[in-house]
Amino acid sequence: MSIITSIGVIVLSMLIMASLQLTPGVFALLYHYSLGRFSRPKAANLALFFIIGVEFVTACLFLSIHFLVCIFFFDGVSLEFTLSTWILTGIIIVLGLASPFLYYRPGPGSKLFISRRYAKALDYTTKTIKTQLDSFILGITSGVYELILTLPLFIASSIAIVNLNIASPFGNPFSLLFVLSPILPLFIIYWRYQTRHNLADIAKSRTSSKPFIRFLLISSYLLIATLIICSRII
Repeated sequence: MSIITSIGVIVLSMLIMASLQLTPGVFALLYHYSLGRFSRPKAANLALFFIIGVEFVTACLFLSIHFLVCIFFFDGVSLEFTLSTWILTGIIIVLGLASPFLYYRPGPGSKLFISRRYAKALDYTTKTIKTQLDSFILGITSGVYELILTLPLFIASSIAIVNLNIASPFGNPFSLLFVLSPILPLFIIYWRYQTRHNLADIAKSRTSSKPFIRFLLISSYLLIATLIICSRII
């Protein structure tokens, strides 16, 4: 896998991670309900611990997967030439083709693929958050349903980052950027609340962005698969 191909895989994975809507949706609800129940500093504090929770679980997942990938490399196994790479590529292709149609539920609004029972549970939980620990735990668990979409990205990006570390001294900054990518939309939502936007404004933006998110998912997943296949052939 060339340096350009590796960077392409990482950047596209970051775009997908930053565009997924479940965790930002939970965060928007948490901040909305917290502003209605507590002072603005208290609401901001709960929002901060939610973001820390998201970053904590992202970093733990990345470090765990990255460690396993490093073991494969240090054992002399080239992941570009194994059956596991083709399986990973196949999963990414399937996700790319299916996610634009399955990620959102049919109909108006921005309802996601998660079960309605789980959606109601998340809504109830965001209404009852009182402590920093509760908010931190919610941040950790909010994106569980999207692991099916993100785990292949963690694996592909870890392979690409290990390749950069081997071929170039610029691998580690990409690790940091990848781990930070899921919290970028959370800071955008935080900024919107600080500039006097409300939940209705955010919900309207989420609905209007549906076509773009669908396009980004299918194009980015398929481009990642193409880059992996090209690196295998070239």
